[in-house]
Amino acid sequence: MLSKNDLKMIARLTQKKYRLELNRFLAEGGRLCEEAIKSDWKVERVIYCPSFLQSMRARQALQLASERNVAIDEVPSDVFVSLSDTMHSQGLLAVVEKRPPAGDPVERMRGVPRCMWVGIEKLHDPGNMGTILRTADWLGVDGVVIGKECVEIYNPKVVRASMGSVFHLPIFEADDFAGVMRRFQTFSAVLYGADQSGDFSYSMLRYAPKKVLLLGDEVDGLSIETGAIIQHRVSIPRRGGGESLNVAIAAAIMLAEMSR
Repeated sequence: MLSKNDLKMIARLTQKKYRLELNRFLAEGGRLCEEAIKSDWKVERVIYCPSFLQSMRARQALQLASERNVAIDEVPSDVFVSLSDTMHSQGLLAVVEKRPPAGDPVERMRGVPRCMWVGIEKLHDPGNMGTILRTADWLGVDGVVIGKECVEIYNPKVVRASMGSVFHLPIFEADDFAGVMRRFQTFSAVLYGADQSGDFSYSMLRYAPKKVLLLGDEVDGLSIETGAIIQHRVSIPRRGGGESLNVAIAAAIMLAEMSR
């Protein structure tokens, strides 16, 4: 049975400062709970509301939690609504302990002859961040480095948009983003910067065995410091009349080409 203090702590996890303080975050919905439970992340407890538990996937995730001996707590609808971050809840959420990736991203990269990484220097929209992580996971990206000014990867909207990819990808947070990229270069990684006015079309390049796609701010792009060390500025040629491409869509197009 959850105490009032337990419920208060869980409700606070909708706020970044408490996610940092308590080193936990929420994964809501059948698919996210299932992915969390199947992963090697520590799921502290699963909370459900019977009156909202309508989808088959949510029921299956609850069954999986029981099989894996995860603590399960039932709460009434009004309590669940106070914990939920979604408009149309599936009646299931998990409290997950944060788990930073082990080791140094450069050490992880240096020991392999071929790899593909994504570097996200500065991105504010949680939907874009989650979609990029989901795409990177699908296309076999080996790791992701994010800058300190990016939206937090444990933001509920990021976790939801990633569709569980936060539990699969090694994601490293870098205080010195450009510094990490320079270290990548010392071990033969080639940096490709997504740039609307870039010199090279994404489909015309022969990509290096070790490659990193760099993505920047939705409006301003990459910083001057990071831009100065990029080997290739890569664009997606415009064929129609659109003003610009969404950064998550641009990342998907480029990563699909880079992974060929």
